[in-house]
Amino acid sequence: MAVPGPVTSRLSVGCHLLLREWGALCVTDAREVVDRVGAIGDDAAPERRGPVLPRDALGVTERDVLEAVPARGGAGPAAIAVHAGMDLDTVMRSLGALAAGGFVERCAKGWRARAAA
Repeated sequence: MAVPGPVTSRLSVGCHLLLREWGALCVTDAREVVDRVGAIGDDAAPERRGPVLPRDALGVTERDVLEAVPARGGAGPAAIAVHAGMDLDTVMRSLGALAAGGFVERCAKGWRARAAA
C-alpha cells in the first residue's frame, strides 16, 4: 500500500514508484488501510471479544427506537417517533417488541426505558 503525495514533492517519489512499478494499492485514509489489512488478515486477526449485552441482539430499528425512549419521566409514542425520526406505526411495533424483551415499560407519561438489571 502507498499513500500518494503531491507529484511535485521529492518526498512523494517513493510512494509514486511503488504505485507505478510495483502495483502497490493506493490508499488515502486509515479506513482504506483497515479494509485492506482486514481482507489480508481475516484468518490471523484475533477474535473480537467484549461483553455481549441483550441490546446487542436488537435490530437497527429497535435500537434507534430504544435510544429515543427516555430513561426518566417517559414520553408518548408520537414524541418517541419524532425523536427517532420514524413513522408512528414502526415505533409502535418496536415499542411492543422492546417491551416484550424487557427494554421498555409503560408509565404514566407513556413509555420509559427500564433500568438495567
